[in-house]
Amino acid sequence: MHNKSITADNVSSIVGGRNIGNEYFSYDTSVEFGDFDLLLYGNTVEQVAGQFDQYWNSDFAIPVEWIFETDEVITAEDVKQTVLTERLEEQFTTGAYDITKLDLHRKLVNNELPLYWGEGKLLYDLPDKVGTQNSQLIDDLTLILEDVEDNVVIISPYFVPTELGTQHLVEAVQSGKQVTIITNSLASNDVFAVHGWYAKYREDLIEGGVKLWEIKSTAKFKSKWSMTGSGRSSLHAKVMFFDDRYLFVGSMNWDPRSALHNTEMAVIIDQADFVLENEIELFNELDKYAYQLKIRDGDLVWVDNMTQEVFESEPDASIWLRMGAWMAGILPIEEQL
Repeated sequence: MHNKSITADNVSSIVGGRNIGNEYFSYDTSVEFGDFDLLLYGNTVEQVAGQFDQYWNSDFAIPVEWIFETDEVITAEDVKQTVLTERLEEQFTTGAYDITKLDLHRKLVNNELPLYWGEGKLLYDLPDKVGTQNSQLIDDLTLILEDVEDNVVIISPYFVPTELGTQHLVEAVQSGKQVTIITNSLASNDVFAVHGWYAKYREDLIEGGVKLWEIKSTAKFKSKWSMTGSGRSSLHAKVMFFDDRYLFVGSMNWDPRSALHNTEMAVIIDQADFVLENEIELFNELDKYAYQLKIRDGDLVWVDNMTQEVFESEPDASIWLRMGAWMAGILPIEEQL
């Protein structure tokens, strides 16, 4: 299960790629994960809540007591006392991790958060995918991609397109569509085995006309969505833009694991103003955050468009990291990545 959502009182939901953990909120961590969340209202919230109920009531969901037996009874007063003992409120409202200093917090408190109204739809895998490998989400996404008329932007931290996926992306370019892919570099990727298999397809993609970018490990996402910062940045957002009009946000990476093994979810939004605003911001900042990959004299190079520096091997990655990724690319593990 890889689905990610939070729903409050069936009134609002948050969906995206973010897990619940310190590292995903830039708290006391060495890695800065760049993510993308959607705050939803309206009919789509009912769909998200309905999906939760479907998983909760499925045969694949079991009470935690079946795994961890305990006679202890936790009361509301116990929880309240834990909050006081751990000083949770103080930790998040003072010092380096003071959420009240966030612009987002100010806008929420003052009812100034801009809302964009449009059509939204939840797409998700059924719980039984874990046994059948049948992906309703992939089926729905395939239909969406077939209807793309002009351009698609794919943002995926783990990107393993496979031979068939690479072929389809190149064919899309050959049919006149513009395809842009943004993923992690080896140095910013927290799973080097994924990078080892993704690397096999880079040259075919670029030679086929796909625009390929890799996030710098030094990208300072903290200026946008965090407070504490870290020594290394890593892309974690799973987002797609279609035809400057549609936005696809969810938990799904562009890799075999998401397609075959994980249950996934996503929301697709039809809201051109919001999409264009985010695309413009993305491409205005892309030179700062990412390397553009190109083929020069038959060799793969990484171009830093901010400094015009050209790298002939994986930027900011040690020889050991490069060797690890290369060795992973030899192993027959692509369908597990």
